Amino acid sequence: MAFQHASAPVRARTGEVLSADNTKPDRFALIDALRRAASALALSPSVVATVDALLSCLPPKRDHDIVFASNATLVMRRNGISDRSLRRHLADLVSAGLLVRIDSPNGKRYSKRDPQVGSVIRFGLDLSPLFLAFGRMQAIAQTQAIEAQRADYLRTRLRLMIRSVTVDREECPLVAEAERALRRKLTSRDLENWIKLLSTTSTVEGITPFETTVDDTMVSASNGQIVRHQQKSEEELNDKASSQATTHTSTTAQNITLDDLAVACPQASGFLLEKLRSPWDVIAHAKRLAPMIGIDITCYDAAEARHGAFGTALTIWGMLESLDRVQRPGAYFRSITTGKRSSTFDPWILIDRLMRKSRRRNQSCPRTIPLLALNA
Repeated sequence: MAFQHASAPVRARTGEVLSADNTKPDRFALIDALRRAASALALSPSVVATVDALLSCLPPKRDHDIVFASNATLVMRRNGISDRSLRRHLADLVSAGLLVRIDSPNGKRYSKRDPQVGSVIRFGLDLSPLFLAFGRMQAIAQTQAIEAQRADYLRTRLRLMIRSVTVDREECPLVAEAERALRRKLTSRDLENWIKLLSTTSTVEGITPFETTVDDTMVSASNGQIVRHQQKSEEELNDKASSQATTHTSTTAQNITLDDLAVACPQASGFLLEKLRSPWDVIAHAKRLAPMIGIDITCYDAAEARHGAFGTALTIWGMLESLDRVQRPGAYFRSITTGKRSSTFDPWILIDRLMRKSRRRNQSCPRTIPLLALNA
């Protein structure tokens, strides 16, 4: 199956851009963004599960975001939690600004419609603030991911500094206290403070001997391009095959840009909400598309562990161009990413093939009116 859309190209769109079918954010994409931003919003995983149950009560085609389900129905969809826990979760969502309660005079949830005027009065749980906060939650989730990577890096650097100090000195109270602090979950600021304290004790100044810097001039592509990727394979290739694969992959990684990706994958780019600005947008868009073609979150996470976040996203983008020839997209995705065919699969080669196909198509169908002729 192939997705059909009637919308302007990405570069020709102006102002606020809607999706291909002018619908609101997908339920699974919304829950994924909320789950990643839950800690910053002070929401527990149980509250996120309650939001998922609330979203399951909304019909796909609707002109409102109000849930009319009773507490008994919501408790059943939450696998039998207590009614007290459900009320507490709803209160947390109201406090976070993601839900608005519209109570009726008798406390029930229902709607009344005037047949003459056509106006409707609705009483229930309004989730429109949650949909409006989708962009903000995505930004928070990205910030949280960067903070987690930064803290992981600083934690590793602190461990290396502790080891360098213990080599020079047998006993140091400050190092022992730093080792005890590492048993807790520290923020990046806490880790930076510990690194500053140990730098005054150790003989290491500035960058530790275990750390290397990255020179921006050595990056394989410009700011608008996608840099090189690394991929692990279970099968060991011989020297000739390994050399050919490395050369082809490096050349592909150098030549692919975000604009080229959008042109090579028109089916995936047709569902973009806005123009691609960074590789993070490619990954986020792939996670929105995966549930639409029948790929569950468990299979997607397994592919990320094998090919990385960006390699998995490129696989989703490339698959959409051949969905009309795939009977079971979920099984096909599992086969090429983590199954028997995963040892020879490279998402970059897939995108490179789509790029060359797009270039041949553009060369065989030139524009009938050159741009210079319009200016003459």
